[in-house]
Amino acid sequence: MAARAGASAAAGVPTAWDMIWEFKQQLYVSQRRVSPKIVADLANPAVQRELQAFIDGLDKFPVAGAPDEYAALFEAVYPNEGDRRTYIESKLRGAKPSYGHIALATLMKGGRARLAWMINFDPLFADACAKVYDGTGYLTTVALDVPALGREVLNEERWPAEIKLHGDFRSRRLKNTNDELRQQDASLRDLLVSACARSGLIVAGYSGRDDSIMDALEMALALPTPFPSGLFWLHRGRISPSCELRSF
Repeated sequence: MAARAGASAAAGVPTAWDMIWEFKQQLYVSQRRVSPKIVADLANPAVQRELQAFIDGLDKFPVAGAPDEYAALFEAVYPNEGDRRTYIESKLRGAKPSYGHIALATLMKGGRARLAWMINFDPLFADACAKVYDGTGYLTTVALDVPALGREVLNEERWPAEIKLHGDFRSRRLKNTNDELRQQDASLRDLLVSACARSGLIVAGYSGRDDSIMDALEMALALPTPFPSGLFWLHRGRISPSCELRSF
């Protein structure tokens, strides 16, 4: 069993961190009524300081780096669900599976992994499986529209499978705002907890900043036999682990 998030960044899909700066940029430009060219270079520390000072001055958003910063800014810039879906779809256009996606699909084909819990919205892992398995009929994908399918997958051991905890970008139930992220879908949460009692878990490319998922993992730790094959949390080491992960 594996949980993946970071592979999509290598595939050219913007990370939540990238999107956060874009949201700040859009709020700055729209509310100050200035040219986007003034704050076009989001990698420039001076531009970041200017944007952050503006956001801090509004006094209505979480502090920089807070777990709910992404969701609060996303909701402020795109309050409509359809607009959020369109935004994400535009970011995924043209993206191809990364080495990480292909590697995980290869592990599944070799029987080294059976189930992937996905934090991202994109279809890149499914694309990778289609390439590795030479067809699209092998992987079962569970999204928020059909949580009952997840229970069937586990009970019937219908491998390989992926479960998208935050929804598919084409799904009507895309979870990416504070209210939506605050309470993880009950069926998928229960499914994650029960799965953690049956097998081990490897977490890759995920910071642990989502309370709904971290709460589910905490619940799993309280089970009589959590993660019977072990829990492995991979970290690149370039930056310190999040506070949520260190406390976990």
